[in-house]
Amino acid sequence: MRSLKILLLILSLAFFNSSGNAQKLMPNDNIGKILNDYLYIKNALVNCEGTAAKLKANELYVFLTSQPYKGLTNEQWKLLASYLEQLIDNSASIAETTSVDEQRPYFAKLSITMYELLKRSKTNTSTIYEQYCPMNNLYWLSETRTITNPYYFSKDMVSYGKITAILPPVK
Repeated sequence: MRSLKILLLILSLAFFNSSGNAQKLMPNDNIGKILNDYLYIKNALVNCEGTAAKLKANELYVFLTSQPYKGLTNEQWKLLASYLEQLIDNSASIAETTSVDEQRPYFAKLSITMYELLKRSKTNTSTIYEQYCPMNNLYWLSETRTITNPYYFSKDMVSYGKITAILPPVK
């Protein structure tokens, strides 16, 4: 039974890595890595994969507490520094549990921080959409216009929400 769980975990991680366009769309720098990890966590929550969200949040936490500034300009470094504590705290909190219901409030806080970081850094190489769940009054970021709500209560509500802001690609 344990080997079956491990196999399912490996398959789900492979699915998320192959299904997300984030790796192709974001810049190959540390802010891009943070965004890619964020989008992976979002997609895991959309699919109610608490274990996958936990693992990626832990990976993000380790990255943020090791060398998040490597390769950034001084301006990017200062900007990231202003959000680093919030990014670390929320990724650590998501990584503490496999319960999607417990992860979602921290993801909501992480989403606010990510939006501000991206809006100010202007490093995204593709369009990023800020989306909103009116039922929960919560926001998240997406790499697509399609609404895939990480805060829904039932599968029928996964497409419930709207786009509230668009961060265009920076050329």
